[in-house]
Amino acid sequence: MTAAVEARAAGPDAGPPPRRHGIRTRRTAVAAALVALGLLLVVLLALTGQRETQPLDPQGSGPEGAMALAEVLRDQGVEVEVVRSIAALEAADKDGSTTVLVGDPTNLGAGAAARLGGEVRFVGRLVVVDGTTAQLDAIGVPASAFPGGDDSVPARCDSTIAHDDDVLSTTDTRYLPDPGSHASSCFVLRRPDATGGTPGPEGGSGAAMVELPAGASHPDTVLVGSGTAWSNEAITQESNAGVAVRALGSTPRLLWYQPGRGDLTAAGPGRDDGGAEIWPVWTGPAIALLGVVVVLLALSRGRRLGRLVREPLPVVVRAIETTESRGRLYRRAGDRARAAAVLRGGTRDRLTRRLGLGPEAAGALVHATATATGRPADDVGRLLFGPDPHDDDSLIQLAQQLTDLEERAHHP
Repeated sequence: MTAAVEARAAGPDAGPPPRRHGIRTRRTAVAAALVALGLLLVVLLALTGQRETQPLDPQGSGPEGAMALAEVLRDQGVEVEVVRSIAALEAADKDGSTTVLVGDPTNLGAGAAARLGGEVRFVGRLVVVDGTTAQLDAIGVPASAFPGGDDSVPARCDSTIAHDDDVLSTTDTRYLPDPGSHASSCFVLRRPDATGGTPGPEGGSGAAMVELPAGASHPDTVLVGSGTAWSNEAITQESNAGVAVRALGSTPRLLWYQPGRGDLTAAGPGRDDGGAEIWPVWTGPAIALLGVVVVLLALSRGRRLGRLVREPLPVVVRAIETTESRGRLYRRAGDRARAAAVLRGGTRDRLTRRLGLGPEAAGALVHATATATGRPADDVGRLLFGPDPHDDDSLIQLAQQLTDLEERAHHP
């Protein structure tokens, strides 16, 4: 009876998972893949997109960039080459037909400035925009820089770069050359209230452009304090474009140097520059790639159930206890027909497997069992498919006969 009840109880619960569960799993996987693909595209766009525009960046199309000036110079036949590190500048070809422009000296550290001074000694011209006194000293240019400027400043000079009637729309930095440098100053600021102080009694408030002839420590040098005037936003105002083209287009080749972040800590001349940067250049892309991998891993594993794991049950219930409890329920309900059906069904299943028959071979089962047990086929058919017992004694007798029938089937 124990085996019969267990077989009957376990049978209806087994079966394949519903088909809709597989569909839901596939939809979840597709959604996760789409989200991962979207995140990957965002990261790739962030890594390969346009860099943040620096002031006077020749590849910057924003208001502070200088793409317009670079294109004008190319239209004038000037070969424009852009370098973004002191190492790239050192590796570039330079000679007397080259002008070197320091467009944005924000990232120009002392070591990089000193190396720049050694690299440009024999070029045709050096142009520094909005450089500081410390940077000029490191390069070897005899001049001082001061903050402050003015709007609509006239040239009041005549040179190869600035004409007497030229006007700069705005200036940012003012320079004062050292005594004895034989420098010429243009766009001299005469309004102390517009510059925040006076550099020297003979220099007024300083000049927005200083030209220094070549010397032992520097080439022909032009200091420009009007970087804003050369930007995309202001290049077409006043005489900004004309002054810029004359300052940068005097040689057939222009080496446009935009110092990168690594140039802030670059070592000076004759020193190993290998450990200058705190973080290597690939740190940012590596972190971004690692983030993408983590997101993809989380999406792929977040909804996955994984393999089945066996865990010990908190309470172990013996099979005989389950059988006895179910028997007591049948007895309390008085459902002898149900109990007899369970007993007969279990016996038929076990006899079918033992005798090697098919699940639907009812007639063959009776004949095979009768042959195996030596009992008449009518008796076997009555036991396996007969009427329901009418009282408890009949049910008990039926269970005993079925058990005896199974035991005899072991020895046909």
